[in-house]
Amino acid sequence: MPVAVTASVLATGLTACGTVQQLSAAQKVSKAFDKVGDGKSAGFTLSIAATPEQVAAFANTGEHKGGKGLVGSARGGDREMDEKTAKAISGLSVSVAISADKPLKEVEAFKNAGKNGENTDLTLDKSVRISYLLSDRSGTALLEYRQVDGTGYLHADAKGLVKLVGEDPSSVDELRKELPEDLKPVGDVLAGKWVSIDLQSLADQAKESDGKKAAPGAAPTVDPELGGQLLNSIKDVLGRTVTYEDKGKKDGTEHLWISAPARQLVDEMYKAVKPLSAKFPKQLGQFPDQAPSDVPDRRIGVDLYLKNGDFSSATFDLAQLADKVEPGVNFPVKLAFNQTAPNVQAPSDAVKLTNDQLMDAVLGLATSGGAGGFDPEDMGGITVPTVLPLNDPQLKELAGLGITETEALAFNKAGLSFEDIKEIALAATPPKA
Repeated sequence: MPVAVTASVLATGLTACGTVQQLSAAQKVSKAFDKVGDGKSAGFTLSIAATPEQVAAFANTGEHKGGKGLVGSARGGDREMDEKTAKAISGLSVSVAISADKPLKEVEAFKNAGKNGENTDLTLDKSVRISYLLSDRSGTALLEYRQVDGTGYLHADAKGLVKLVGEDPSSVDELRKELPEDLKPVGDVLAGKWVSIDLQSLADQAKESDGKKAAPGAAPTVDPELGGQLLNSIKDVLGRTVTYEDKGKKDGTEHLWISAPARQLVDEMYKAVKPLSAKFPKQLGQFPDQAPSDVPDRRIGVDLYLKNGDFSSATFDLAQLADKVEPGVNFPVKLAFNQTAPNVQAPSDAVKLTNDQLMDAVLGLATSGGAGGFDPEDMGGITVPTVLPLNDPQLKELAGLGITETEALAFNKAGLSFEDIKEIALAATPPKA
């Protein structure tokens, strides 16, 4: 959805272009994205379209060698990415499917998304069903979450996920054997079983705990006049910097190339927004003193495909963002759209988790580092946020809320602050009779 909205804004900006041809293309793109919410279902799939050879070449060249992120951390340090790892990363995809009892544009959560102060909880909307799926190149489901009728369902291929990062899948069996009885729900997940949680119950419990906390601050809102000025400024910049090239039509599919000079676009966007930043809500924080300086000084773009006037897919080459683009090195990712996505169904054999079991599992994973479980100091290069260590008064307060010192220190070591841990404790406190 965010990608579609972004592309729609780009299309709106294109309407300010100076030629009839560009105006026509902009209208096509804008109309295509406007139609996304017309149906009762929608499916988006973001996938790594790079071949294993392209993945390896991109990972093993220049600044990416030993870099951060999935490509860098999966390779490990400064080692060259091997063929097996490259093949595992190639073809990975994340799919989102949404289905509803009415056109998506009429669902309250989507209708209110752009309104100031509106916050409709999509999680508890039983007229909407959603699934999130992580798959490998063969289509095998590695991780899946579904939301149906106010119930959340989770399924994981733990061994497949472990293999994806180059580890021995037998470690999953070893971990299951070492889990204590109170972490049986974790064992069910590791065994590949579907587990379910009552989202309404979770929401009610969270609402109950909210009454024990200080009232939250008001959500940041933007003055309608300021919003209009901001939108007009963005449209003006996009209209002057974004262009397109018609790549032709094949089998009913139109191919458009939408591009812009990256550094110029960012610099001009910054100059356009900076004068308005003084009126931004204080909750949004301090606006940067200068535009980002690490944006490549070259034209970058996205390939957009329209099928019979509808948005079909978009492809973006991540290599465009590198400081130095070596000839022949590409890393394409693809966003595909399907307005006739299958209806999301609830699995029939899910093991039900209570709120207490869910919290026990979270606490257990955070404190089981010595038994082959989670260890914040051994996370494959992932950076743990730096937070202030807990002091004795804070530990005492958390103990009064049911969080033991061992659990609190484990959470703190994993990057959670005192306030974060306190919120978890309050959420886990059973409602009073």
